[in-house]
Amino acid sequence: MRRLVLVFLILTLGSPLPAQTVLKRVGALTITVDDGLAFPGGLFVVHLTSRHALGQVVASFDGLRCPFFPSRHGLRALVPIRPTLAGGVTTLGIELHARRGRQRVPVPAVIAPREYPPRSVALPDAKLSLLMRPGGVRQSRQLLLALRMVSPDRQWRGPFKPPVDSNPVYGFGAPTRYVGAANVEMATDSLFGEYHRGMDYLVPAGTVVQAPAAGRVVLAAPQILTGNTLVIDHGQGVLSVFFHMSRIDVKEGDWIESRSPVGLSGDSGIAASPHLHWAVYVHGVAVDPRVMESLAD
Repeated sequence: MRRLVLVFLILTLGSPLPAQTVLKRVGALTITVDDGLAFPGGLFVVHLTSRHALGQVVASFDGLRCPFFPSRHGLRALVPIRPTLAGGVTTLGIELHARRGRQRVPVPAVIAPREYPPRSVALPDAKLSLLMRPGGVRQSRQLLLALRMVSPDRQWRGPFKPPVDSNPVYGFGAPTRYVGAANVEMATDSLFGEYHRGMDYLVPAGTVVQAPAAGRVVLAAPQILTGNTLVIDHGQGVLSVFFHMSRIDVKEGDWIESRSPVGLSGDSGIAASPHLHWAVYVHGVAVDPRVMESLAD
């Protein structure tokens, strides 16, 4: 946590480039990998600059291919790190596609270790019965399609803001066991792994929920397991998702500004009690929402 706070201070003070970086130069190309937020459930932030025009460029890691987009420091890719990965030395691949063919440049990087304490959740019988209702699998796959969207334009500016004025129960990444049921987390979004995808805010039902950053609504619909579910596309592969809302006040296609009200919290779906669940996905991988509160422009 001390390391995360230090990185946050560096970023918010406007350092030209984050302090913890790995540099690699290949001809006219300079690759900068910031590992200040690199932990299981975090991000590699990769910058590219070149004296020559570049064709298509992607960063590859752990089976994912993450495109680069323009930023203040040249091209930038946000590369998510699954919370189930272990810390240690690893390798990123930078793939360049040009007229002369494809080139892959390996870049060493470090994932800082992080442990997530397990948790156990007991659901009322009425909530457990939702797991048996038909249609849940189809809905979770539809949700996953939305979470894997990559729109090229970045919609957010500055750090993300918490969606409610309350301290969260810091439950991201926690290996989760549901009493009397199996594979509940996997059933919500069709992703592998029984770990908590986001953070929970134990606020009363009816609490106003605000958009953590600007974006466009790509899903606003009731789901069997996740209840009233809202997905906001912030651009460049970054999306916010809210589960268990009692009411959604926006519709698909709506453009919303940061801190705009989008609905009310609740306990719809398999929520054991009233709360707000906020998760952030980057290229379809759930990451700690707090990395987006610390990410520099």
